[in-house]
Amino acid sequence: MHLKKYVGVVSFLVLFAAMCSSVAFPAAAEAAENDTAAAANTAVAAAPAAAGKQAYTYTSAQYGYSIICPQKPVGVIPVSALSEGEKGEVLIFANDGYNIQRAWVILPDAFTDQEIPDNLGQMPEAEQKAFIGRLETKSGYEFVRIADINGTKGIYAVTAKVVEVTGADGKPTATATADTQMIKIFFKGKYGGHFAVELIDNPELTKDGIADYEAGVLTFQEWPTKHLNGQNVKKAPIKQGKKK
Repeated sequence: MHLKKYVGVVSFLVLFAAMCSSVAFPAAAEAAENDTAAAANTAVAAAPAAAGKQAYTYTSAQYGYSIICPQKPVGVIPVSALSEGEKGEVLIFANDGYNIQRAWVILPDAFTDQEIPDNLGQMPEAEQKAFIGRLETKSGYEFVRIADINGTKGIYAVTAKVVEVTGADGKPTATATADTQMIKIFFKGKYGGHFAVELIDNPELTKDGIADYEAGVLTFQEWPTKHLNGQNVKKAPIKQGKKK
């Protein structure tokens, strides 16, 4: 799973206090799934409106998705501008020159089926805990939760501030302090996309930034087509099994 370093420094303690672990976000996601699209959009628009912002729907013809933003992005750049060879887009909401202060990074191919299996929600509790433990250790996350995201099980994670440096034998030899942390939400779309929506909030994470970001993810929709080589290409829908 992606552990790319983008611009942005966040505080895990602020994150933890603001989002109250995994309770609020999964509950909101499940409610959004049951509401109509119009009702969900109205609810999501409330957070930016409270801050004097006007919600804006961003649609990506290239990757076939839409998401409601707290305001119109001041710019949209390809992820490859930050990380060579990567697919996706960066929706920038605030910047100081070349320094990105707040943005959402959206990746359409962020993980494999082996990294986040389809039976995530059906795993026994012990297996879920082991899965979370492996992610925290192997992928360098400080915080991981399995969450309900738009009708599917996904991952809500925060990258670690202090990371272990391993030697050639794979054993830890030292620790290092990361320049940045990010919040990352991984989930599968309705038409085969393996998406990640990642939050940059620099110099530190804010309650408004978290609220807008989480609300935006709840409005995410994958569309049945994407733009490839100058043509609209149909995606293959995912067959939904019974919900547990």
